[in-house]
Amino acid sequence: MLRSVGLVLVFILCAGAVSAAERSKTPPKGLDWSGVWLHRSGVKIDPVTGAPSMPKLSPADLPKLKPEGQKKLMDTLRAIQEGKPFGDGAECKWPGVPMIIRSTMPQEFIVLPDRVVILYEMESQIRRIFTDGRKVPGPEDLDYTFNGFSTGYWEGDTLVVETVGLRDDTSIMIGVGHTEQLKVVERYREISPGLIEVEITMTDPGTLTEPWKSKGTFRRQASDYPILEYNCHDNNREGVDAKGVTVTFGPDGKPL
Repeated sequence: MLRSVGLVLVFILCAGAVSAAERSKTPPKGLDWSGVWLHRSGVKIDPVTGAPSMPKLSPADLPKLKPEGQKKLMDTLRAIQEGKPFGDGAECKWPGVPMIIRSTMPQEFIVLPDRVVILYEMESQIRRIFTDGRKVPGPEDLDYTFNGFSTGYWEGDTLVVETVGLRDDTSIMIGVGHTEQLKVVERYREISPGLIEVEITMTDPGTLTEPWKSKGTFRRQASDYPILEYNCHDNNREGVDAKGVTVTFGPDGKPL
């Protein structure tokens, strides 16, 4: 669904390993991430069609892919040029991690002593990041899901999140899949009042020739800014005609 495809690259490699002595299970005193936050993506959404206008990307912004992944990306870009459906969003499929991080829809952080919960307007999704020191399940017990299994810790005022167990039928960007070896590391830090920066690295030896890196920011909204119930299927203005070409419908239900 076009309205839901608000995407941007938000990744950067975290710097170095941190000793266990520098890690904390609880947030620092006085940390306040309450309220609703919006990702500052640079993506502009058409108010009528809901179509995203993506920022231009340089080759340095794109992941370094193995041949099979590169072919899939080129096939997807070709399909977009031909007006055919592209991406999981066209089918209202849950984006999963890391794609949900790029959503331009609002989100809310709930910081608790033993976990951080992120509430997304995107498909009313919920992520639970356990900071209580629990171990990641072994391969025989790990369920592979859209948002994976996330553990975290506090490094001063920075929340570090490590996610594994991600389904291999989701994407790391439009047209680029991944294997079950994917590991996503996020680092959240409030760099100025009301502005959180997220730095992330993705590692997947099955798809990527090197870790993919970038970053982005979230801006705190006014206290009365709402998170709404969102269901892609109930607001989907896309359809596919007999030739397999995407058709976008206007507010009157007629093709644009």
